[in-house]
Amino acid sequence: MSPQGPAPLTPVMPPAPSESPTPAWRILLPAGVAEVSLLAAAGWWPDLAPGWLFVTLATLAFGAYAMAAMRIRDARGGGLLIWGVAILLRLVLLPLAPEMSTDVYRYLWDGHVQFSGMNPLRYAPADPALAALRTSWFGLVPSPETLSPYPPAAQLAFLALSVVGGTVFQAKLLWLGFDLATAWVLGRIAAFTGRSRRLTQLLYLWSPLLVVEVAWNAQIAPMALFGLVLVVLLARAPASAGAAGAASTLVAPVSLAAVVPLTARLGVRFLLGFIVVAAILTLPFVSAGTGLFDGLFGYLHRTPFMAGGFTLLESVAPDTHVPRWLAFLTLAVVAVGTAARRFRPERALLWTLGAALLLTPTFRPQYALMILPLAALRVSLPWLLFTGLALLPYSGLDAFRATGVWPEPVWVLTLLWLPLAALLIVDAHRLWRARFSEAAPQGP
Repeated sequence: MSPQGPAPLTPVMPPAPSESPTPAWRILLPAGVAEVSLLAAAGWWPDLAPGWLFVTLATLAFGAYAMAAMRIRDARGGGLLIWGVAILLRLVLLPLAPEMSTDVYRYLWDGHVQFSGMNPLRYAPADPALAALRTSWFGLVPSPETLSPYPPAAQLAFLALSVVGGTVFQAKLLWLGFDLATAWVLGRIAAFTGRSRRLTQLLYLWSPLLVVEVAWNAQIAPMALFGLVLVVLLARAPASAGAAGAASTLVAPVSLAAVVPLTARLGVRFLLGFIVVAAILTLPFVSAGTGLFDGLFGYLHRTPFMAGGFTLLESVAPDTHVPRWLAFLTLAVVAVGTAARRFRPERALLWTLGAALLLTPTFRPQYALMILPLAALRVSLPWLLFTGLALLPYSGLDAFRATGVWPEPVWVLTLLWLPLAALLIVDAHRLWRARFSEAAPQGP
């Protein structure tokens, strides 16, 4: 015993009873039923839901999706249920004919032209040289007077569709195959990097935008997304990552913005893999000459539509070409900046593709899909919210059906871009403060 007497007793509190995590099905089942019901109502509404009603139902579906994502972190289990609901969401809309886009008919036409032995990058659909090839659905091909904007990897997929029959349903099945494969790869990346596989896959698979644009509108985007996530997964094999990047870029050329930062991070082998595979995929179409990319460049010079940051550039330099050059230079600065910082592939892709979305002169809802897998992986609130708001332009569906012109009301533009801009500014401020705090001296 010490001379000061016995040490005072420290009360020992009994351990708090550990609370058992909530079973995931209690969260996922009601949210999944709500989302399936709402999207089914939007798709199967008699004579097609009016634009405002479609947007309302899709927004409520996004709310169910967001609620499930916020609550799934602390729950247990549920991986199979996430996949089950995801497949059900797609099956509900799979039988429907595309209503908000006729892009799939351009896919089928380009494949049909290739199957006949001609180069679809050389002739516009309305060209008299292709008159003998016109089908019963030729009238649904969008912009028949212009060359195809779809690059070689997409064209090879269109040829494959034509070989097996060339129907809208087959196109949907092919894109949904890439869609589900993308979700599987995202789960692998999440597991390798210590993230929640369930949350990552839920944020991707249950996205109302993804379900509507792929299972209903038959958009090709998942083919490009699969290549993007492979770049992240194969980062330790740079040549393979470069091959995947080339395949993605030759479906959706916006991915080209990430080549510089990815090369800075992964090295010259990435660039070599990219160049070799890009050359191989392009070789079958070189007979098109300058037409190889004329359709794409022509598309980029269309009248701006639903633009975000590009609108600001137009206000600074109200000219036909200057705003586009400013947008290109700004995107180049972002690419070089991310290269200088040597960001990891997923972060480099998020920054460059995000900048491209902000600066694009023409925005369509399916374009937001390019950011979805990266936003899901990094749980990026600004970009995840943007994928929910991206369906707002469809509020003009009725006017488009009546007049053939899609309106651009100020309220849609404001709700589409302002929350994203505000949240990105908040995130940038938070990162700046964190860096400043780390750089500040910590005292003696």
